[in-house]
Amino acid sequence: MFKLRHLFLIYTVILLIFLNTCQANEESRQPEGRTKFDDDLRDFMEFVKLQMKCGYEPAGIPTLAPYEEDFKEFNIAGNTWSLKGNLSNLIITGLNEFDIVDLNWNNVLQKITFDFKFPSILAKSSYKLNGITGVFGPIIGFHGDGLFQLELMNLRAHGSFKLRPNLTGGLTIWSFKVKLDLETSKSKTTGIMDSVIYSKFFNSWIEEFIRLTFEDNGEAVSDALEYLVVPPLNKALKNVSMIELVALIMGLAQDVIPSEAIC
Repeated sequence: MFKLRHLFLIYTVILLIFLNTCQANEESRQPEGRTKFDDDLRDFMEFVKLQMKCGYEPAGIPTLAPYEEDFKEFNIAGNTWSLKGNLSNLIITGLNEFDIVDLNWNNVLQKITFDFKFPSILAKSSYKLNGITGVFGPIIGFHGDGLFQLELMNLRAHGSFKLRPNLTGGLTIWSFKVKLDLETSKSKTTGIMDSVIYSKFFNSWIEEFIRLTFEDNGEAVSDALEYLVVPPLNKALKNVSMIELVALIMGLAQDVIPSEAIC
């Protein structure tokens, strides 16, 4: 979840920057169907995919293709299970390899609609954990020390959000809606209880947990993303002027979209 939060924040901030830079040139045009602005927005997102290989340090955006983290602790729990431990040498690939299914701007409603599809997001790391679970019957404890590998296949993120001016001259996000759909996942973690059999059970549990999370708790996932994304984003944009927004654009000028990442 921490990575989804970071990713959605980055995408949304970049979209806002581009939108406010170009909006003045497009307000007088409102043809039916797709507009040139929609095409420009799509072109810009293609540049964003390139820029993810370098990140953008002035805006606090790290390299995302791949995303790497030396050490990450976790402590998560459900009704009948809990996991506590750490990941080391974490690498996540595929975050920049998404397809833009739909991306458009409604000037009347001041709304951006988006639909992104990620064919594969793969996470790998070394790990250590201690946990308990009652999923398979009586509550039992277990431990793990090995290699973590999890792949999300055909993850779709689609939704919309609206923009409104606030009293401080900045921007506010309204009606943020996002839905995540996942076709399948594949877990290949090793080292559970130093046993191949226990590792297979663990991987099956992880895959089933992810499936149920997306299928049966989709609304909760959407609400969680809104809770994580909107408040900090609104706080960041509360007093941001147009000049400051333009300054955050990654070296772009005169509406020219670079064909290479700015590193």
